Amino acid sequence: MTILIDTAPLVALCDARDEKHHVAINHLESLAPNEFAACDAVLAEACFHLPYRSHRQRLRALLDDLGVHPVPVANQSAFWLEVFDWLTKYADHEPDWADGCLAVLSGRDRNAKVWTYDREFRTTWRRPNGTAIPLAVQSA
Repeated sequence: MTILIDTAPLVALCDARDEKHHVAINHLESLAPNEFAACDAVLAEACFHLPYRSHRQRLRALLDDLGVHPVPVANQSAFWLEVFDWLTKYADHEPDWADGCLAVLSGRDRNAKVWTYDREFRTTWRRPNGTAIPLAVQSA
């Protein structure tokens, strides 16, 4: 199974002062046997929330240690359009680009689960076909 990592778990793992740091470490221990993947949007968001050199060094080391691989997207232009369509559908909930990418990616890979702490993934957002987004952890 592939675990698509969202921004909040990455930030929590790299910043010991983050309120979810210990929760993320516990979740990582239980998820460790799986394969991890991240999309560019999530990494860009993580770097925004981890502005210090030491944080970004931890992020780099984490990605390397876990063997996190980039999510391949076959037709990038079609993917972007699908994400924009998803964002439009959920506009009243104000999702960001990374949320849309994760929702669409989970719809493209039926064996993927999303590791997120965003409540909307549990309560509101769905894959583009309307099915629930499978989550790697059930609570934060």
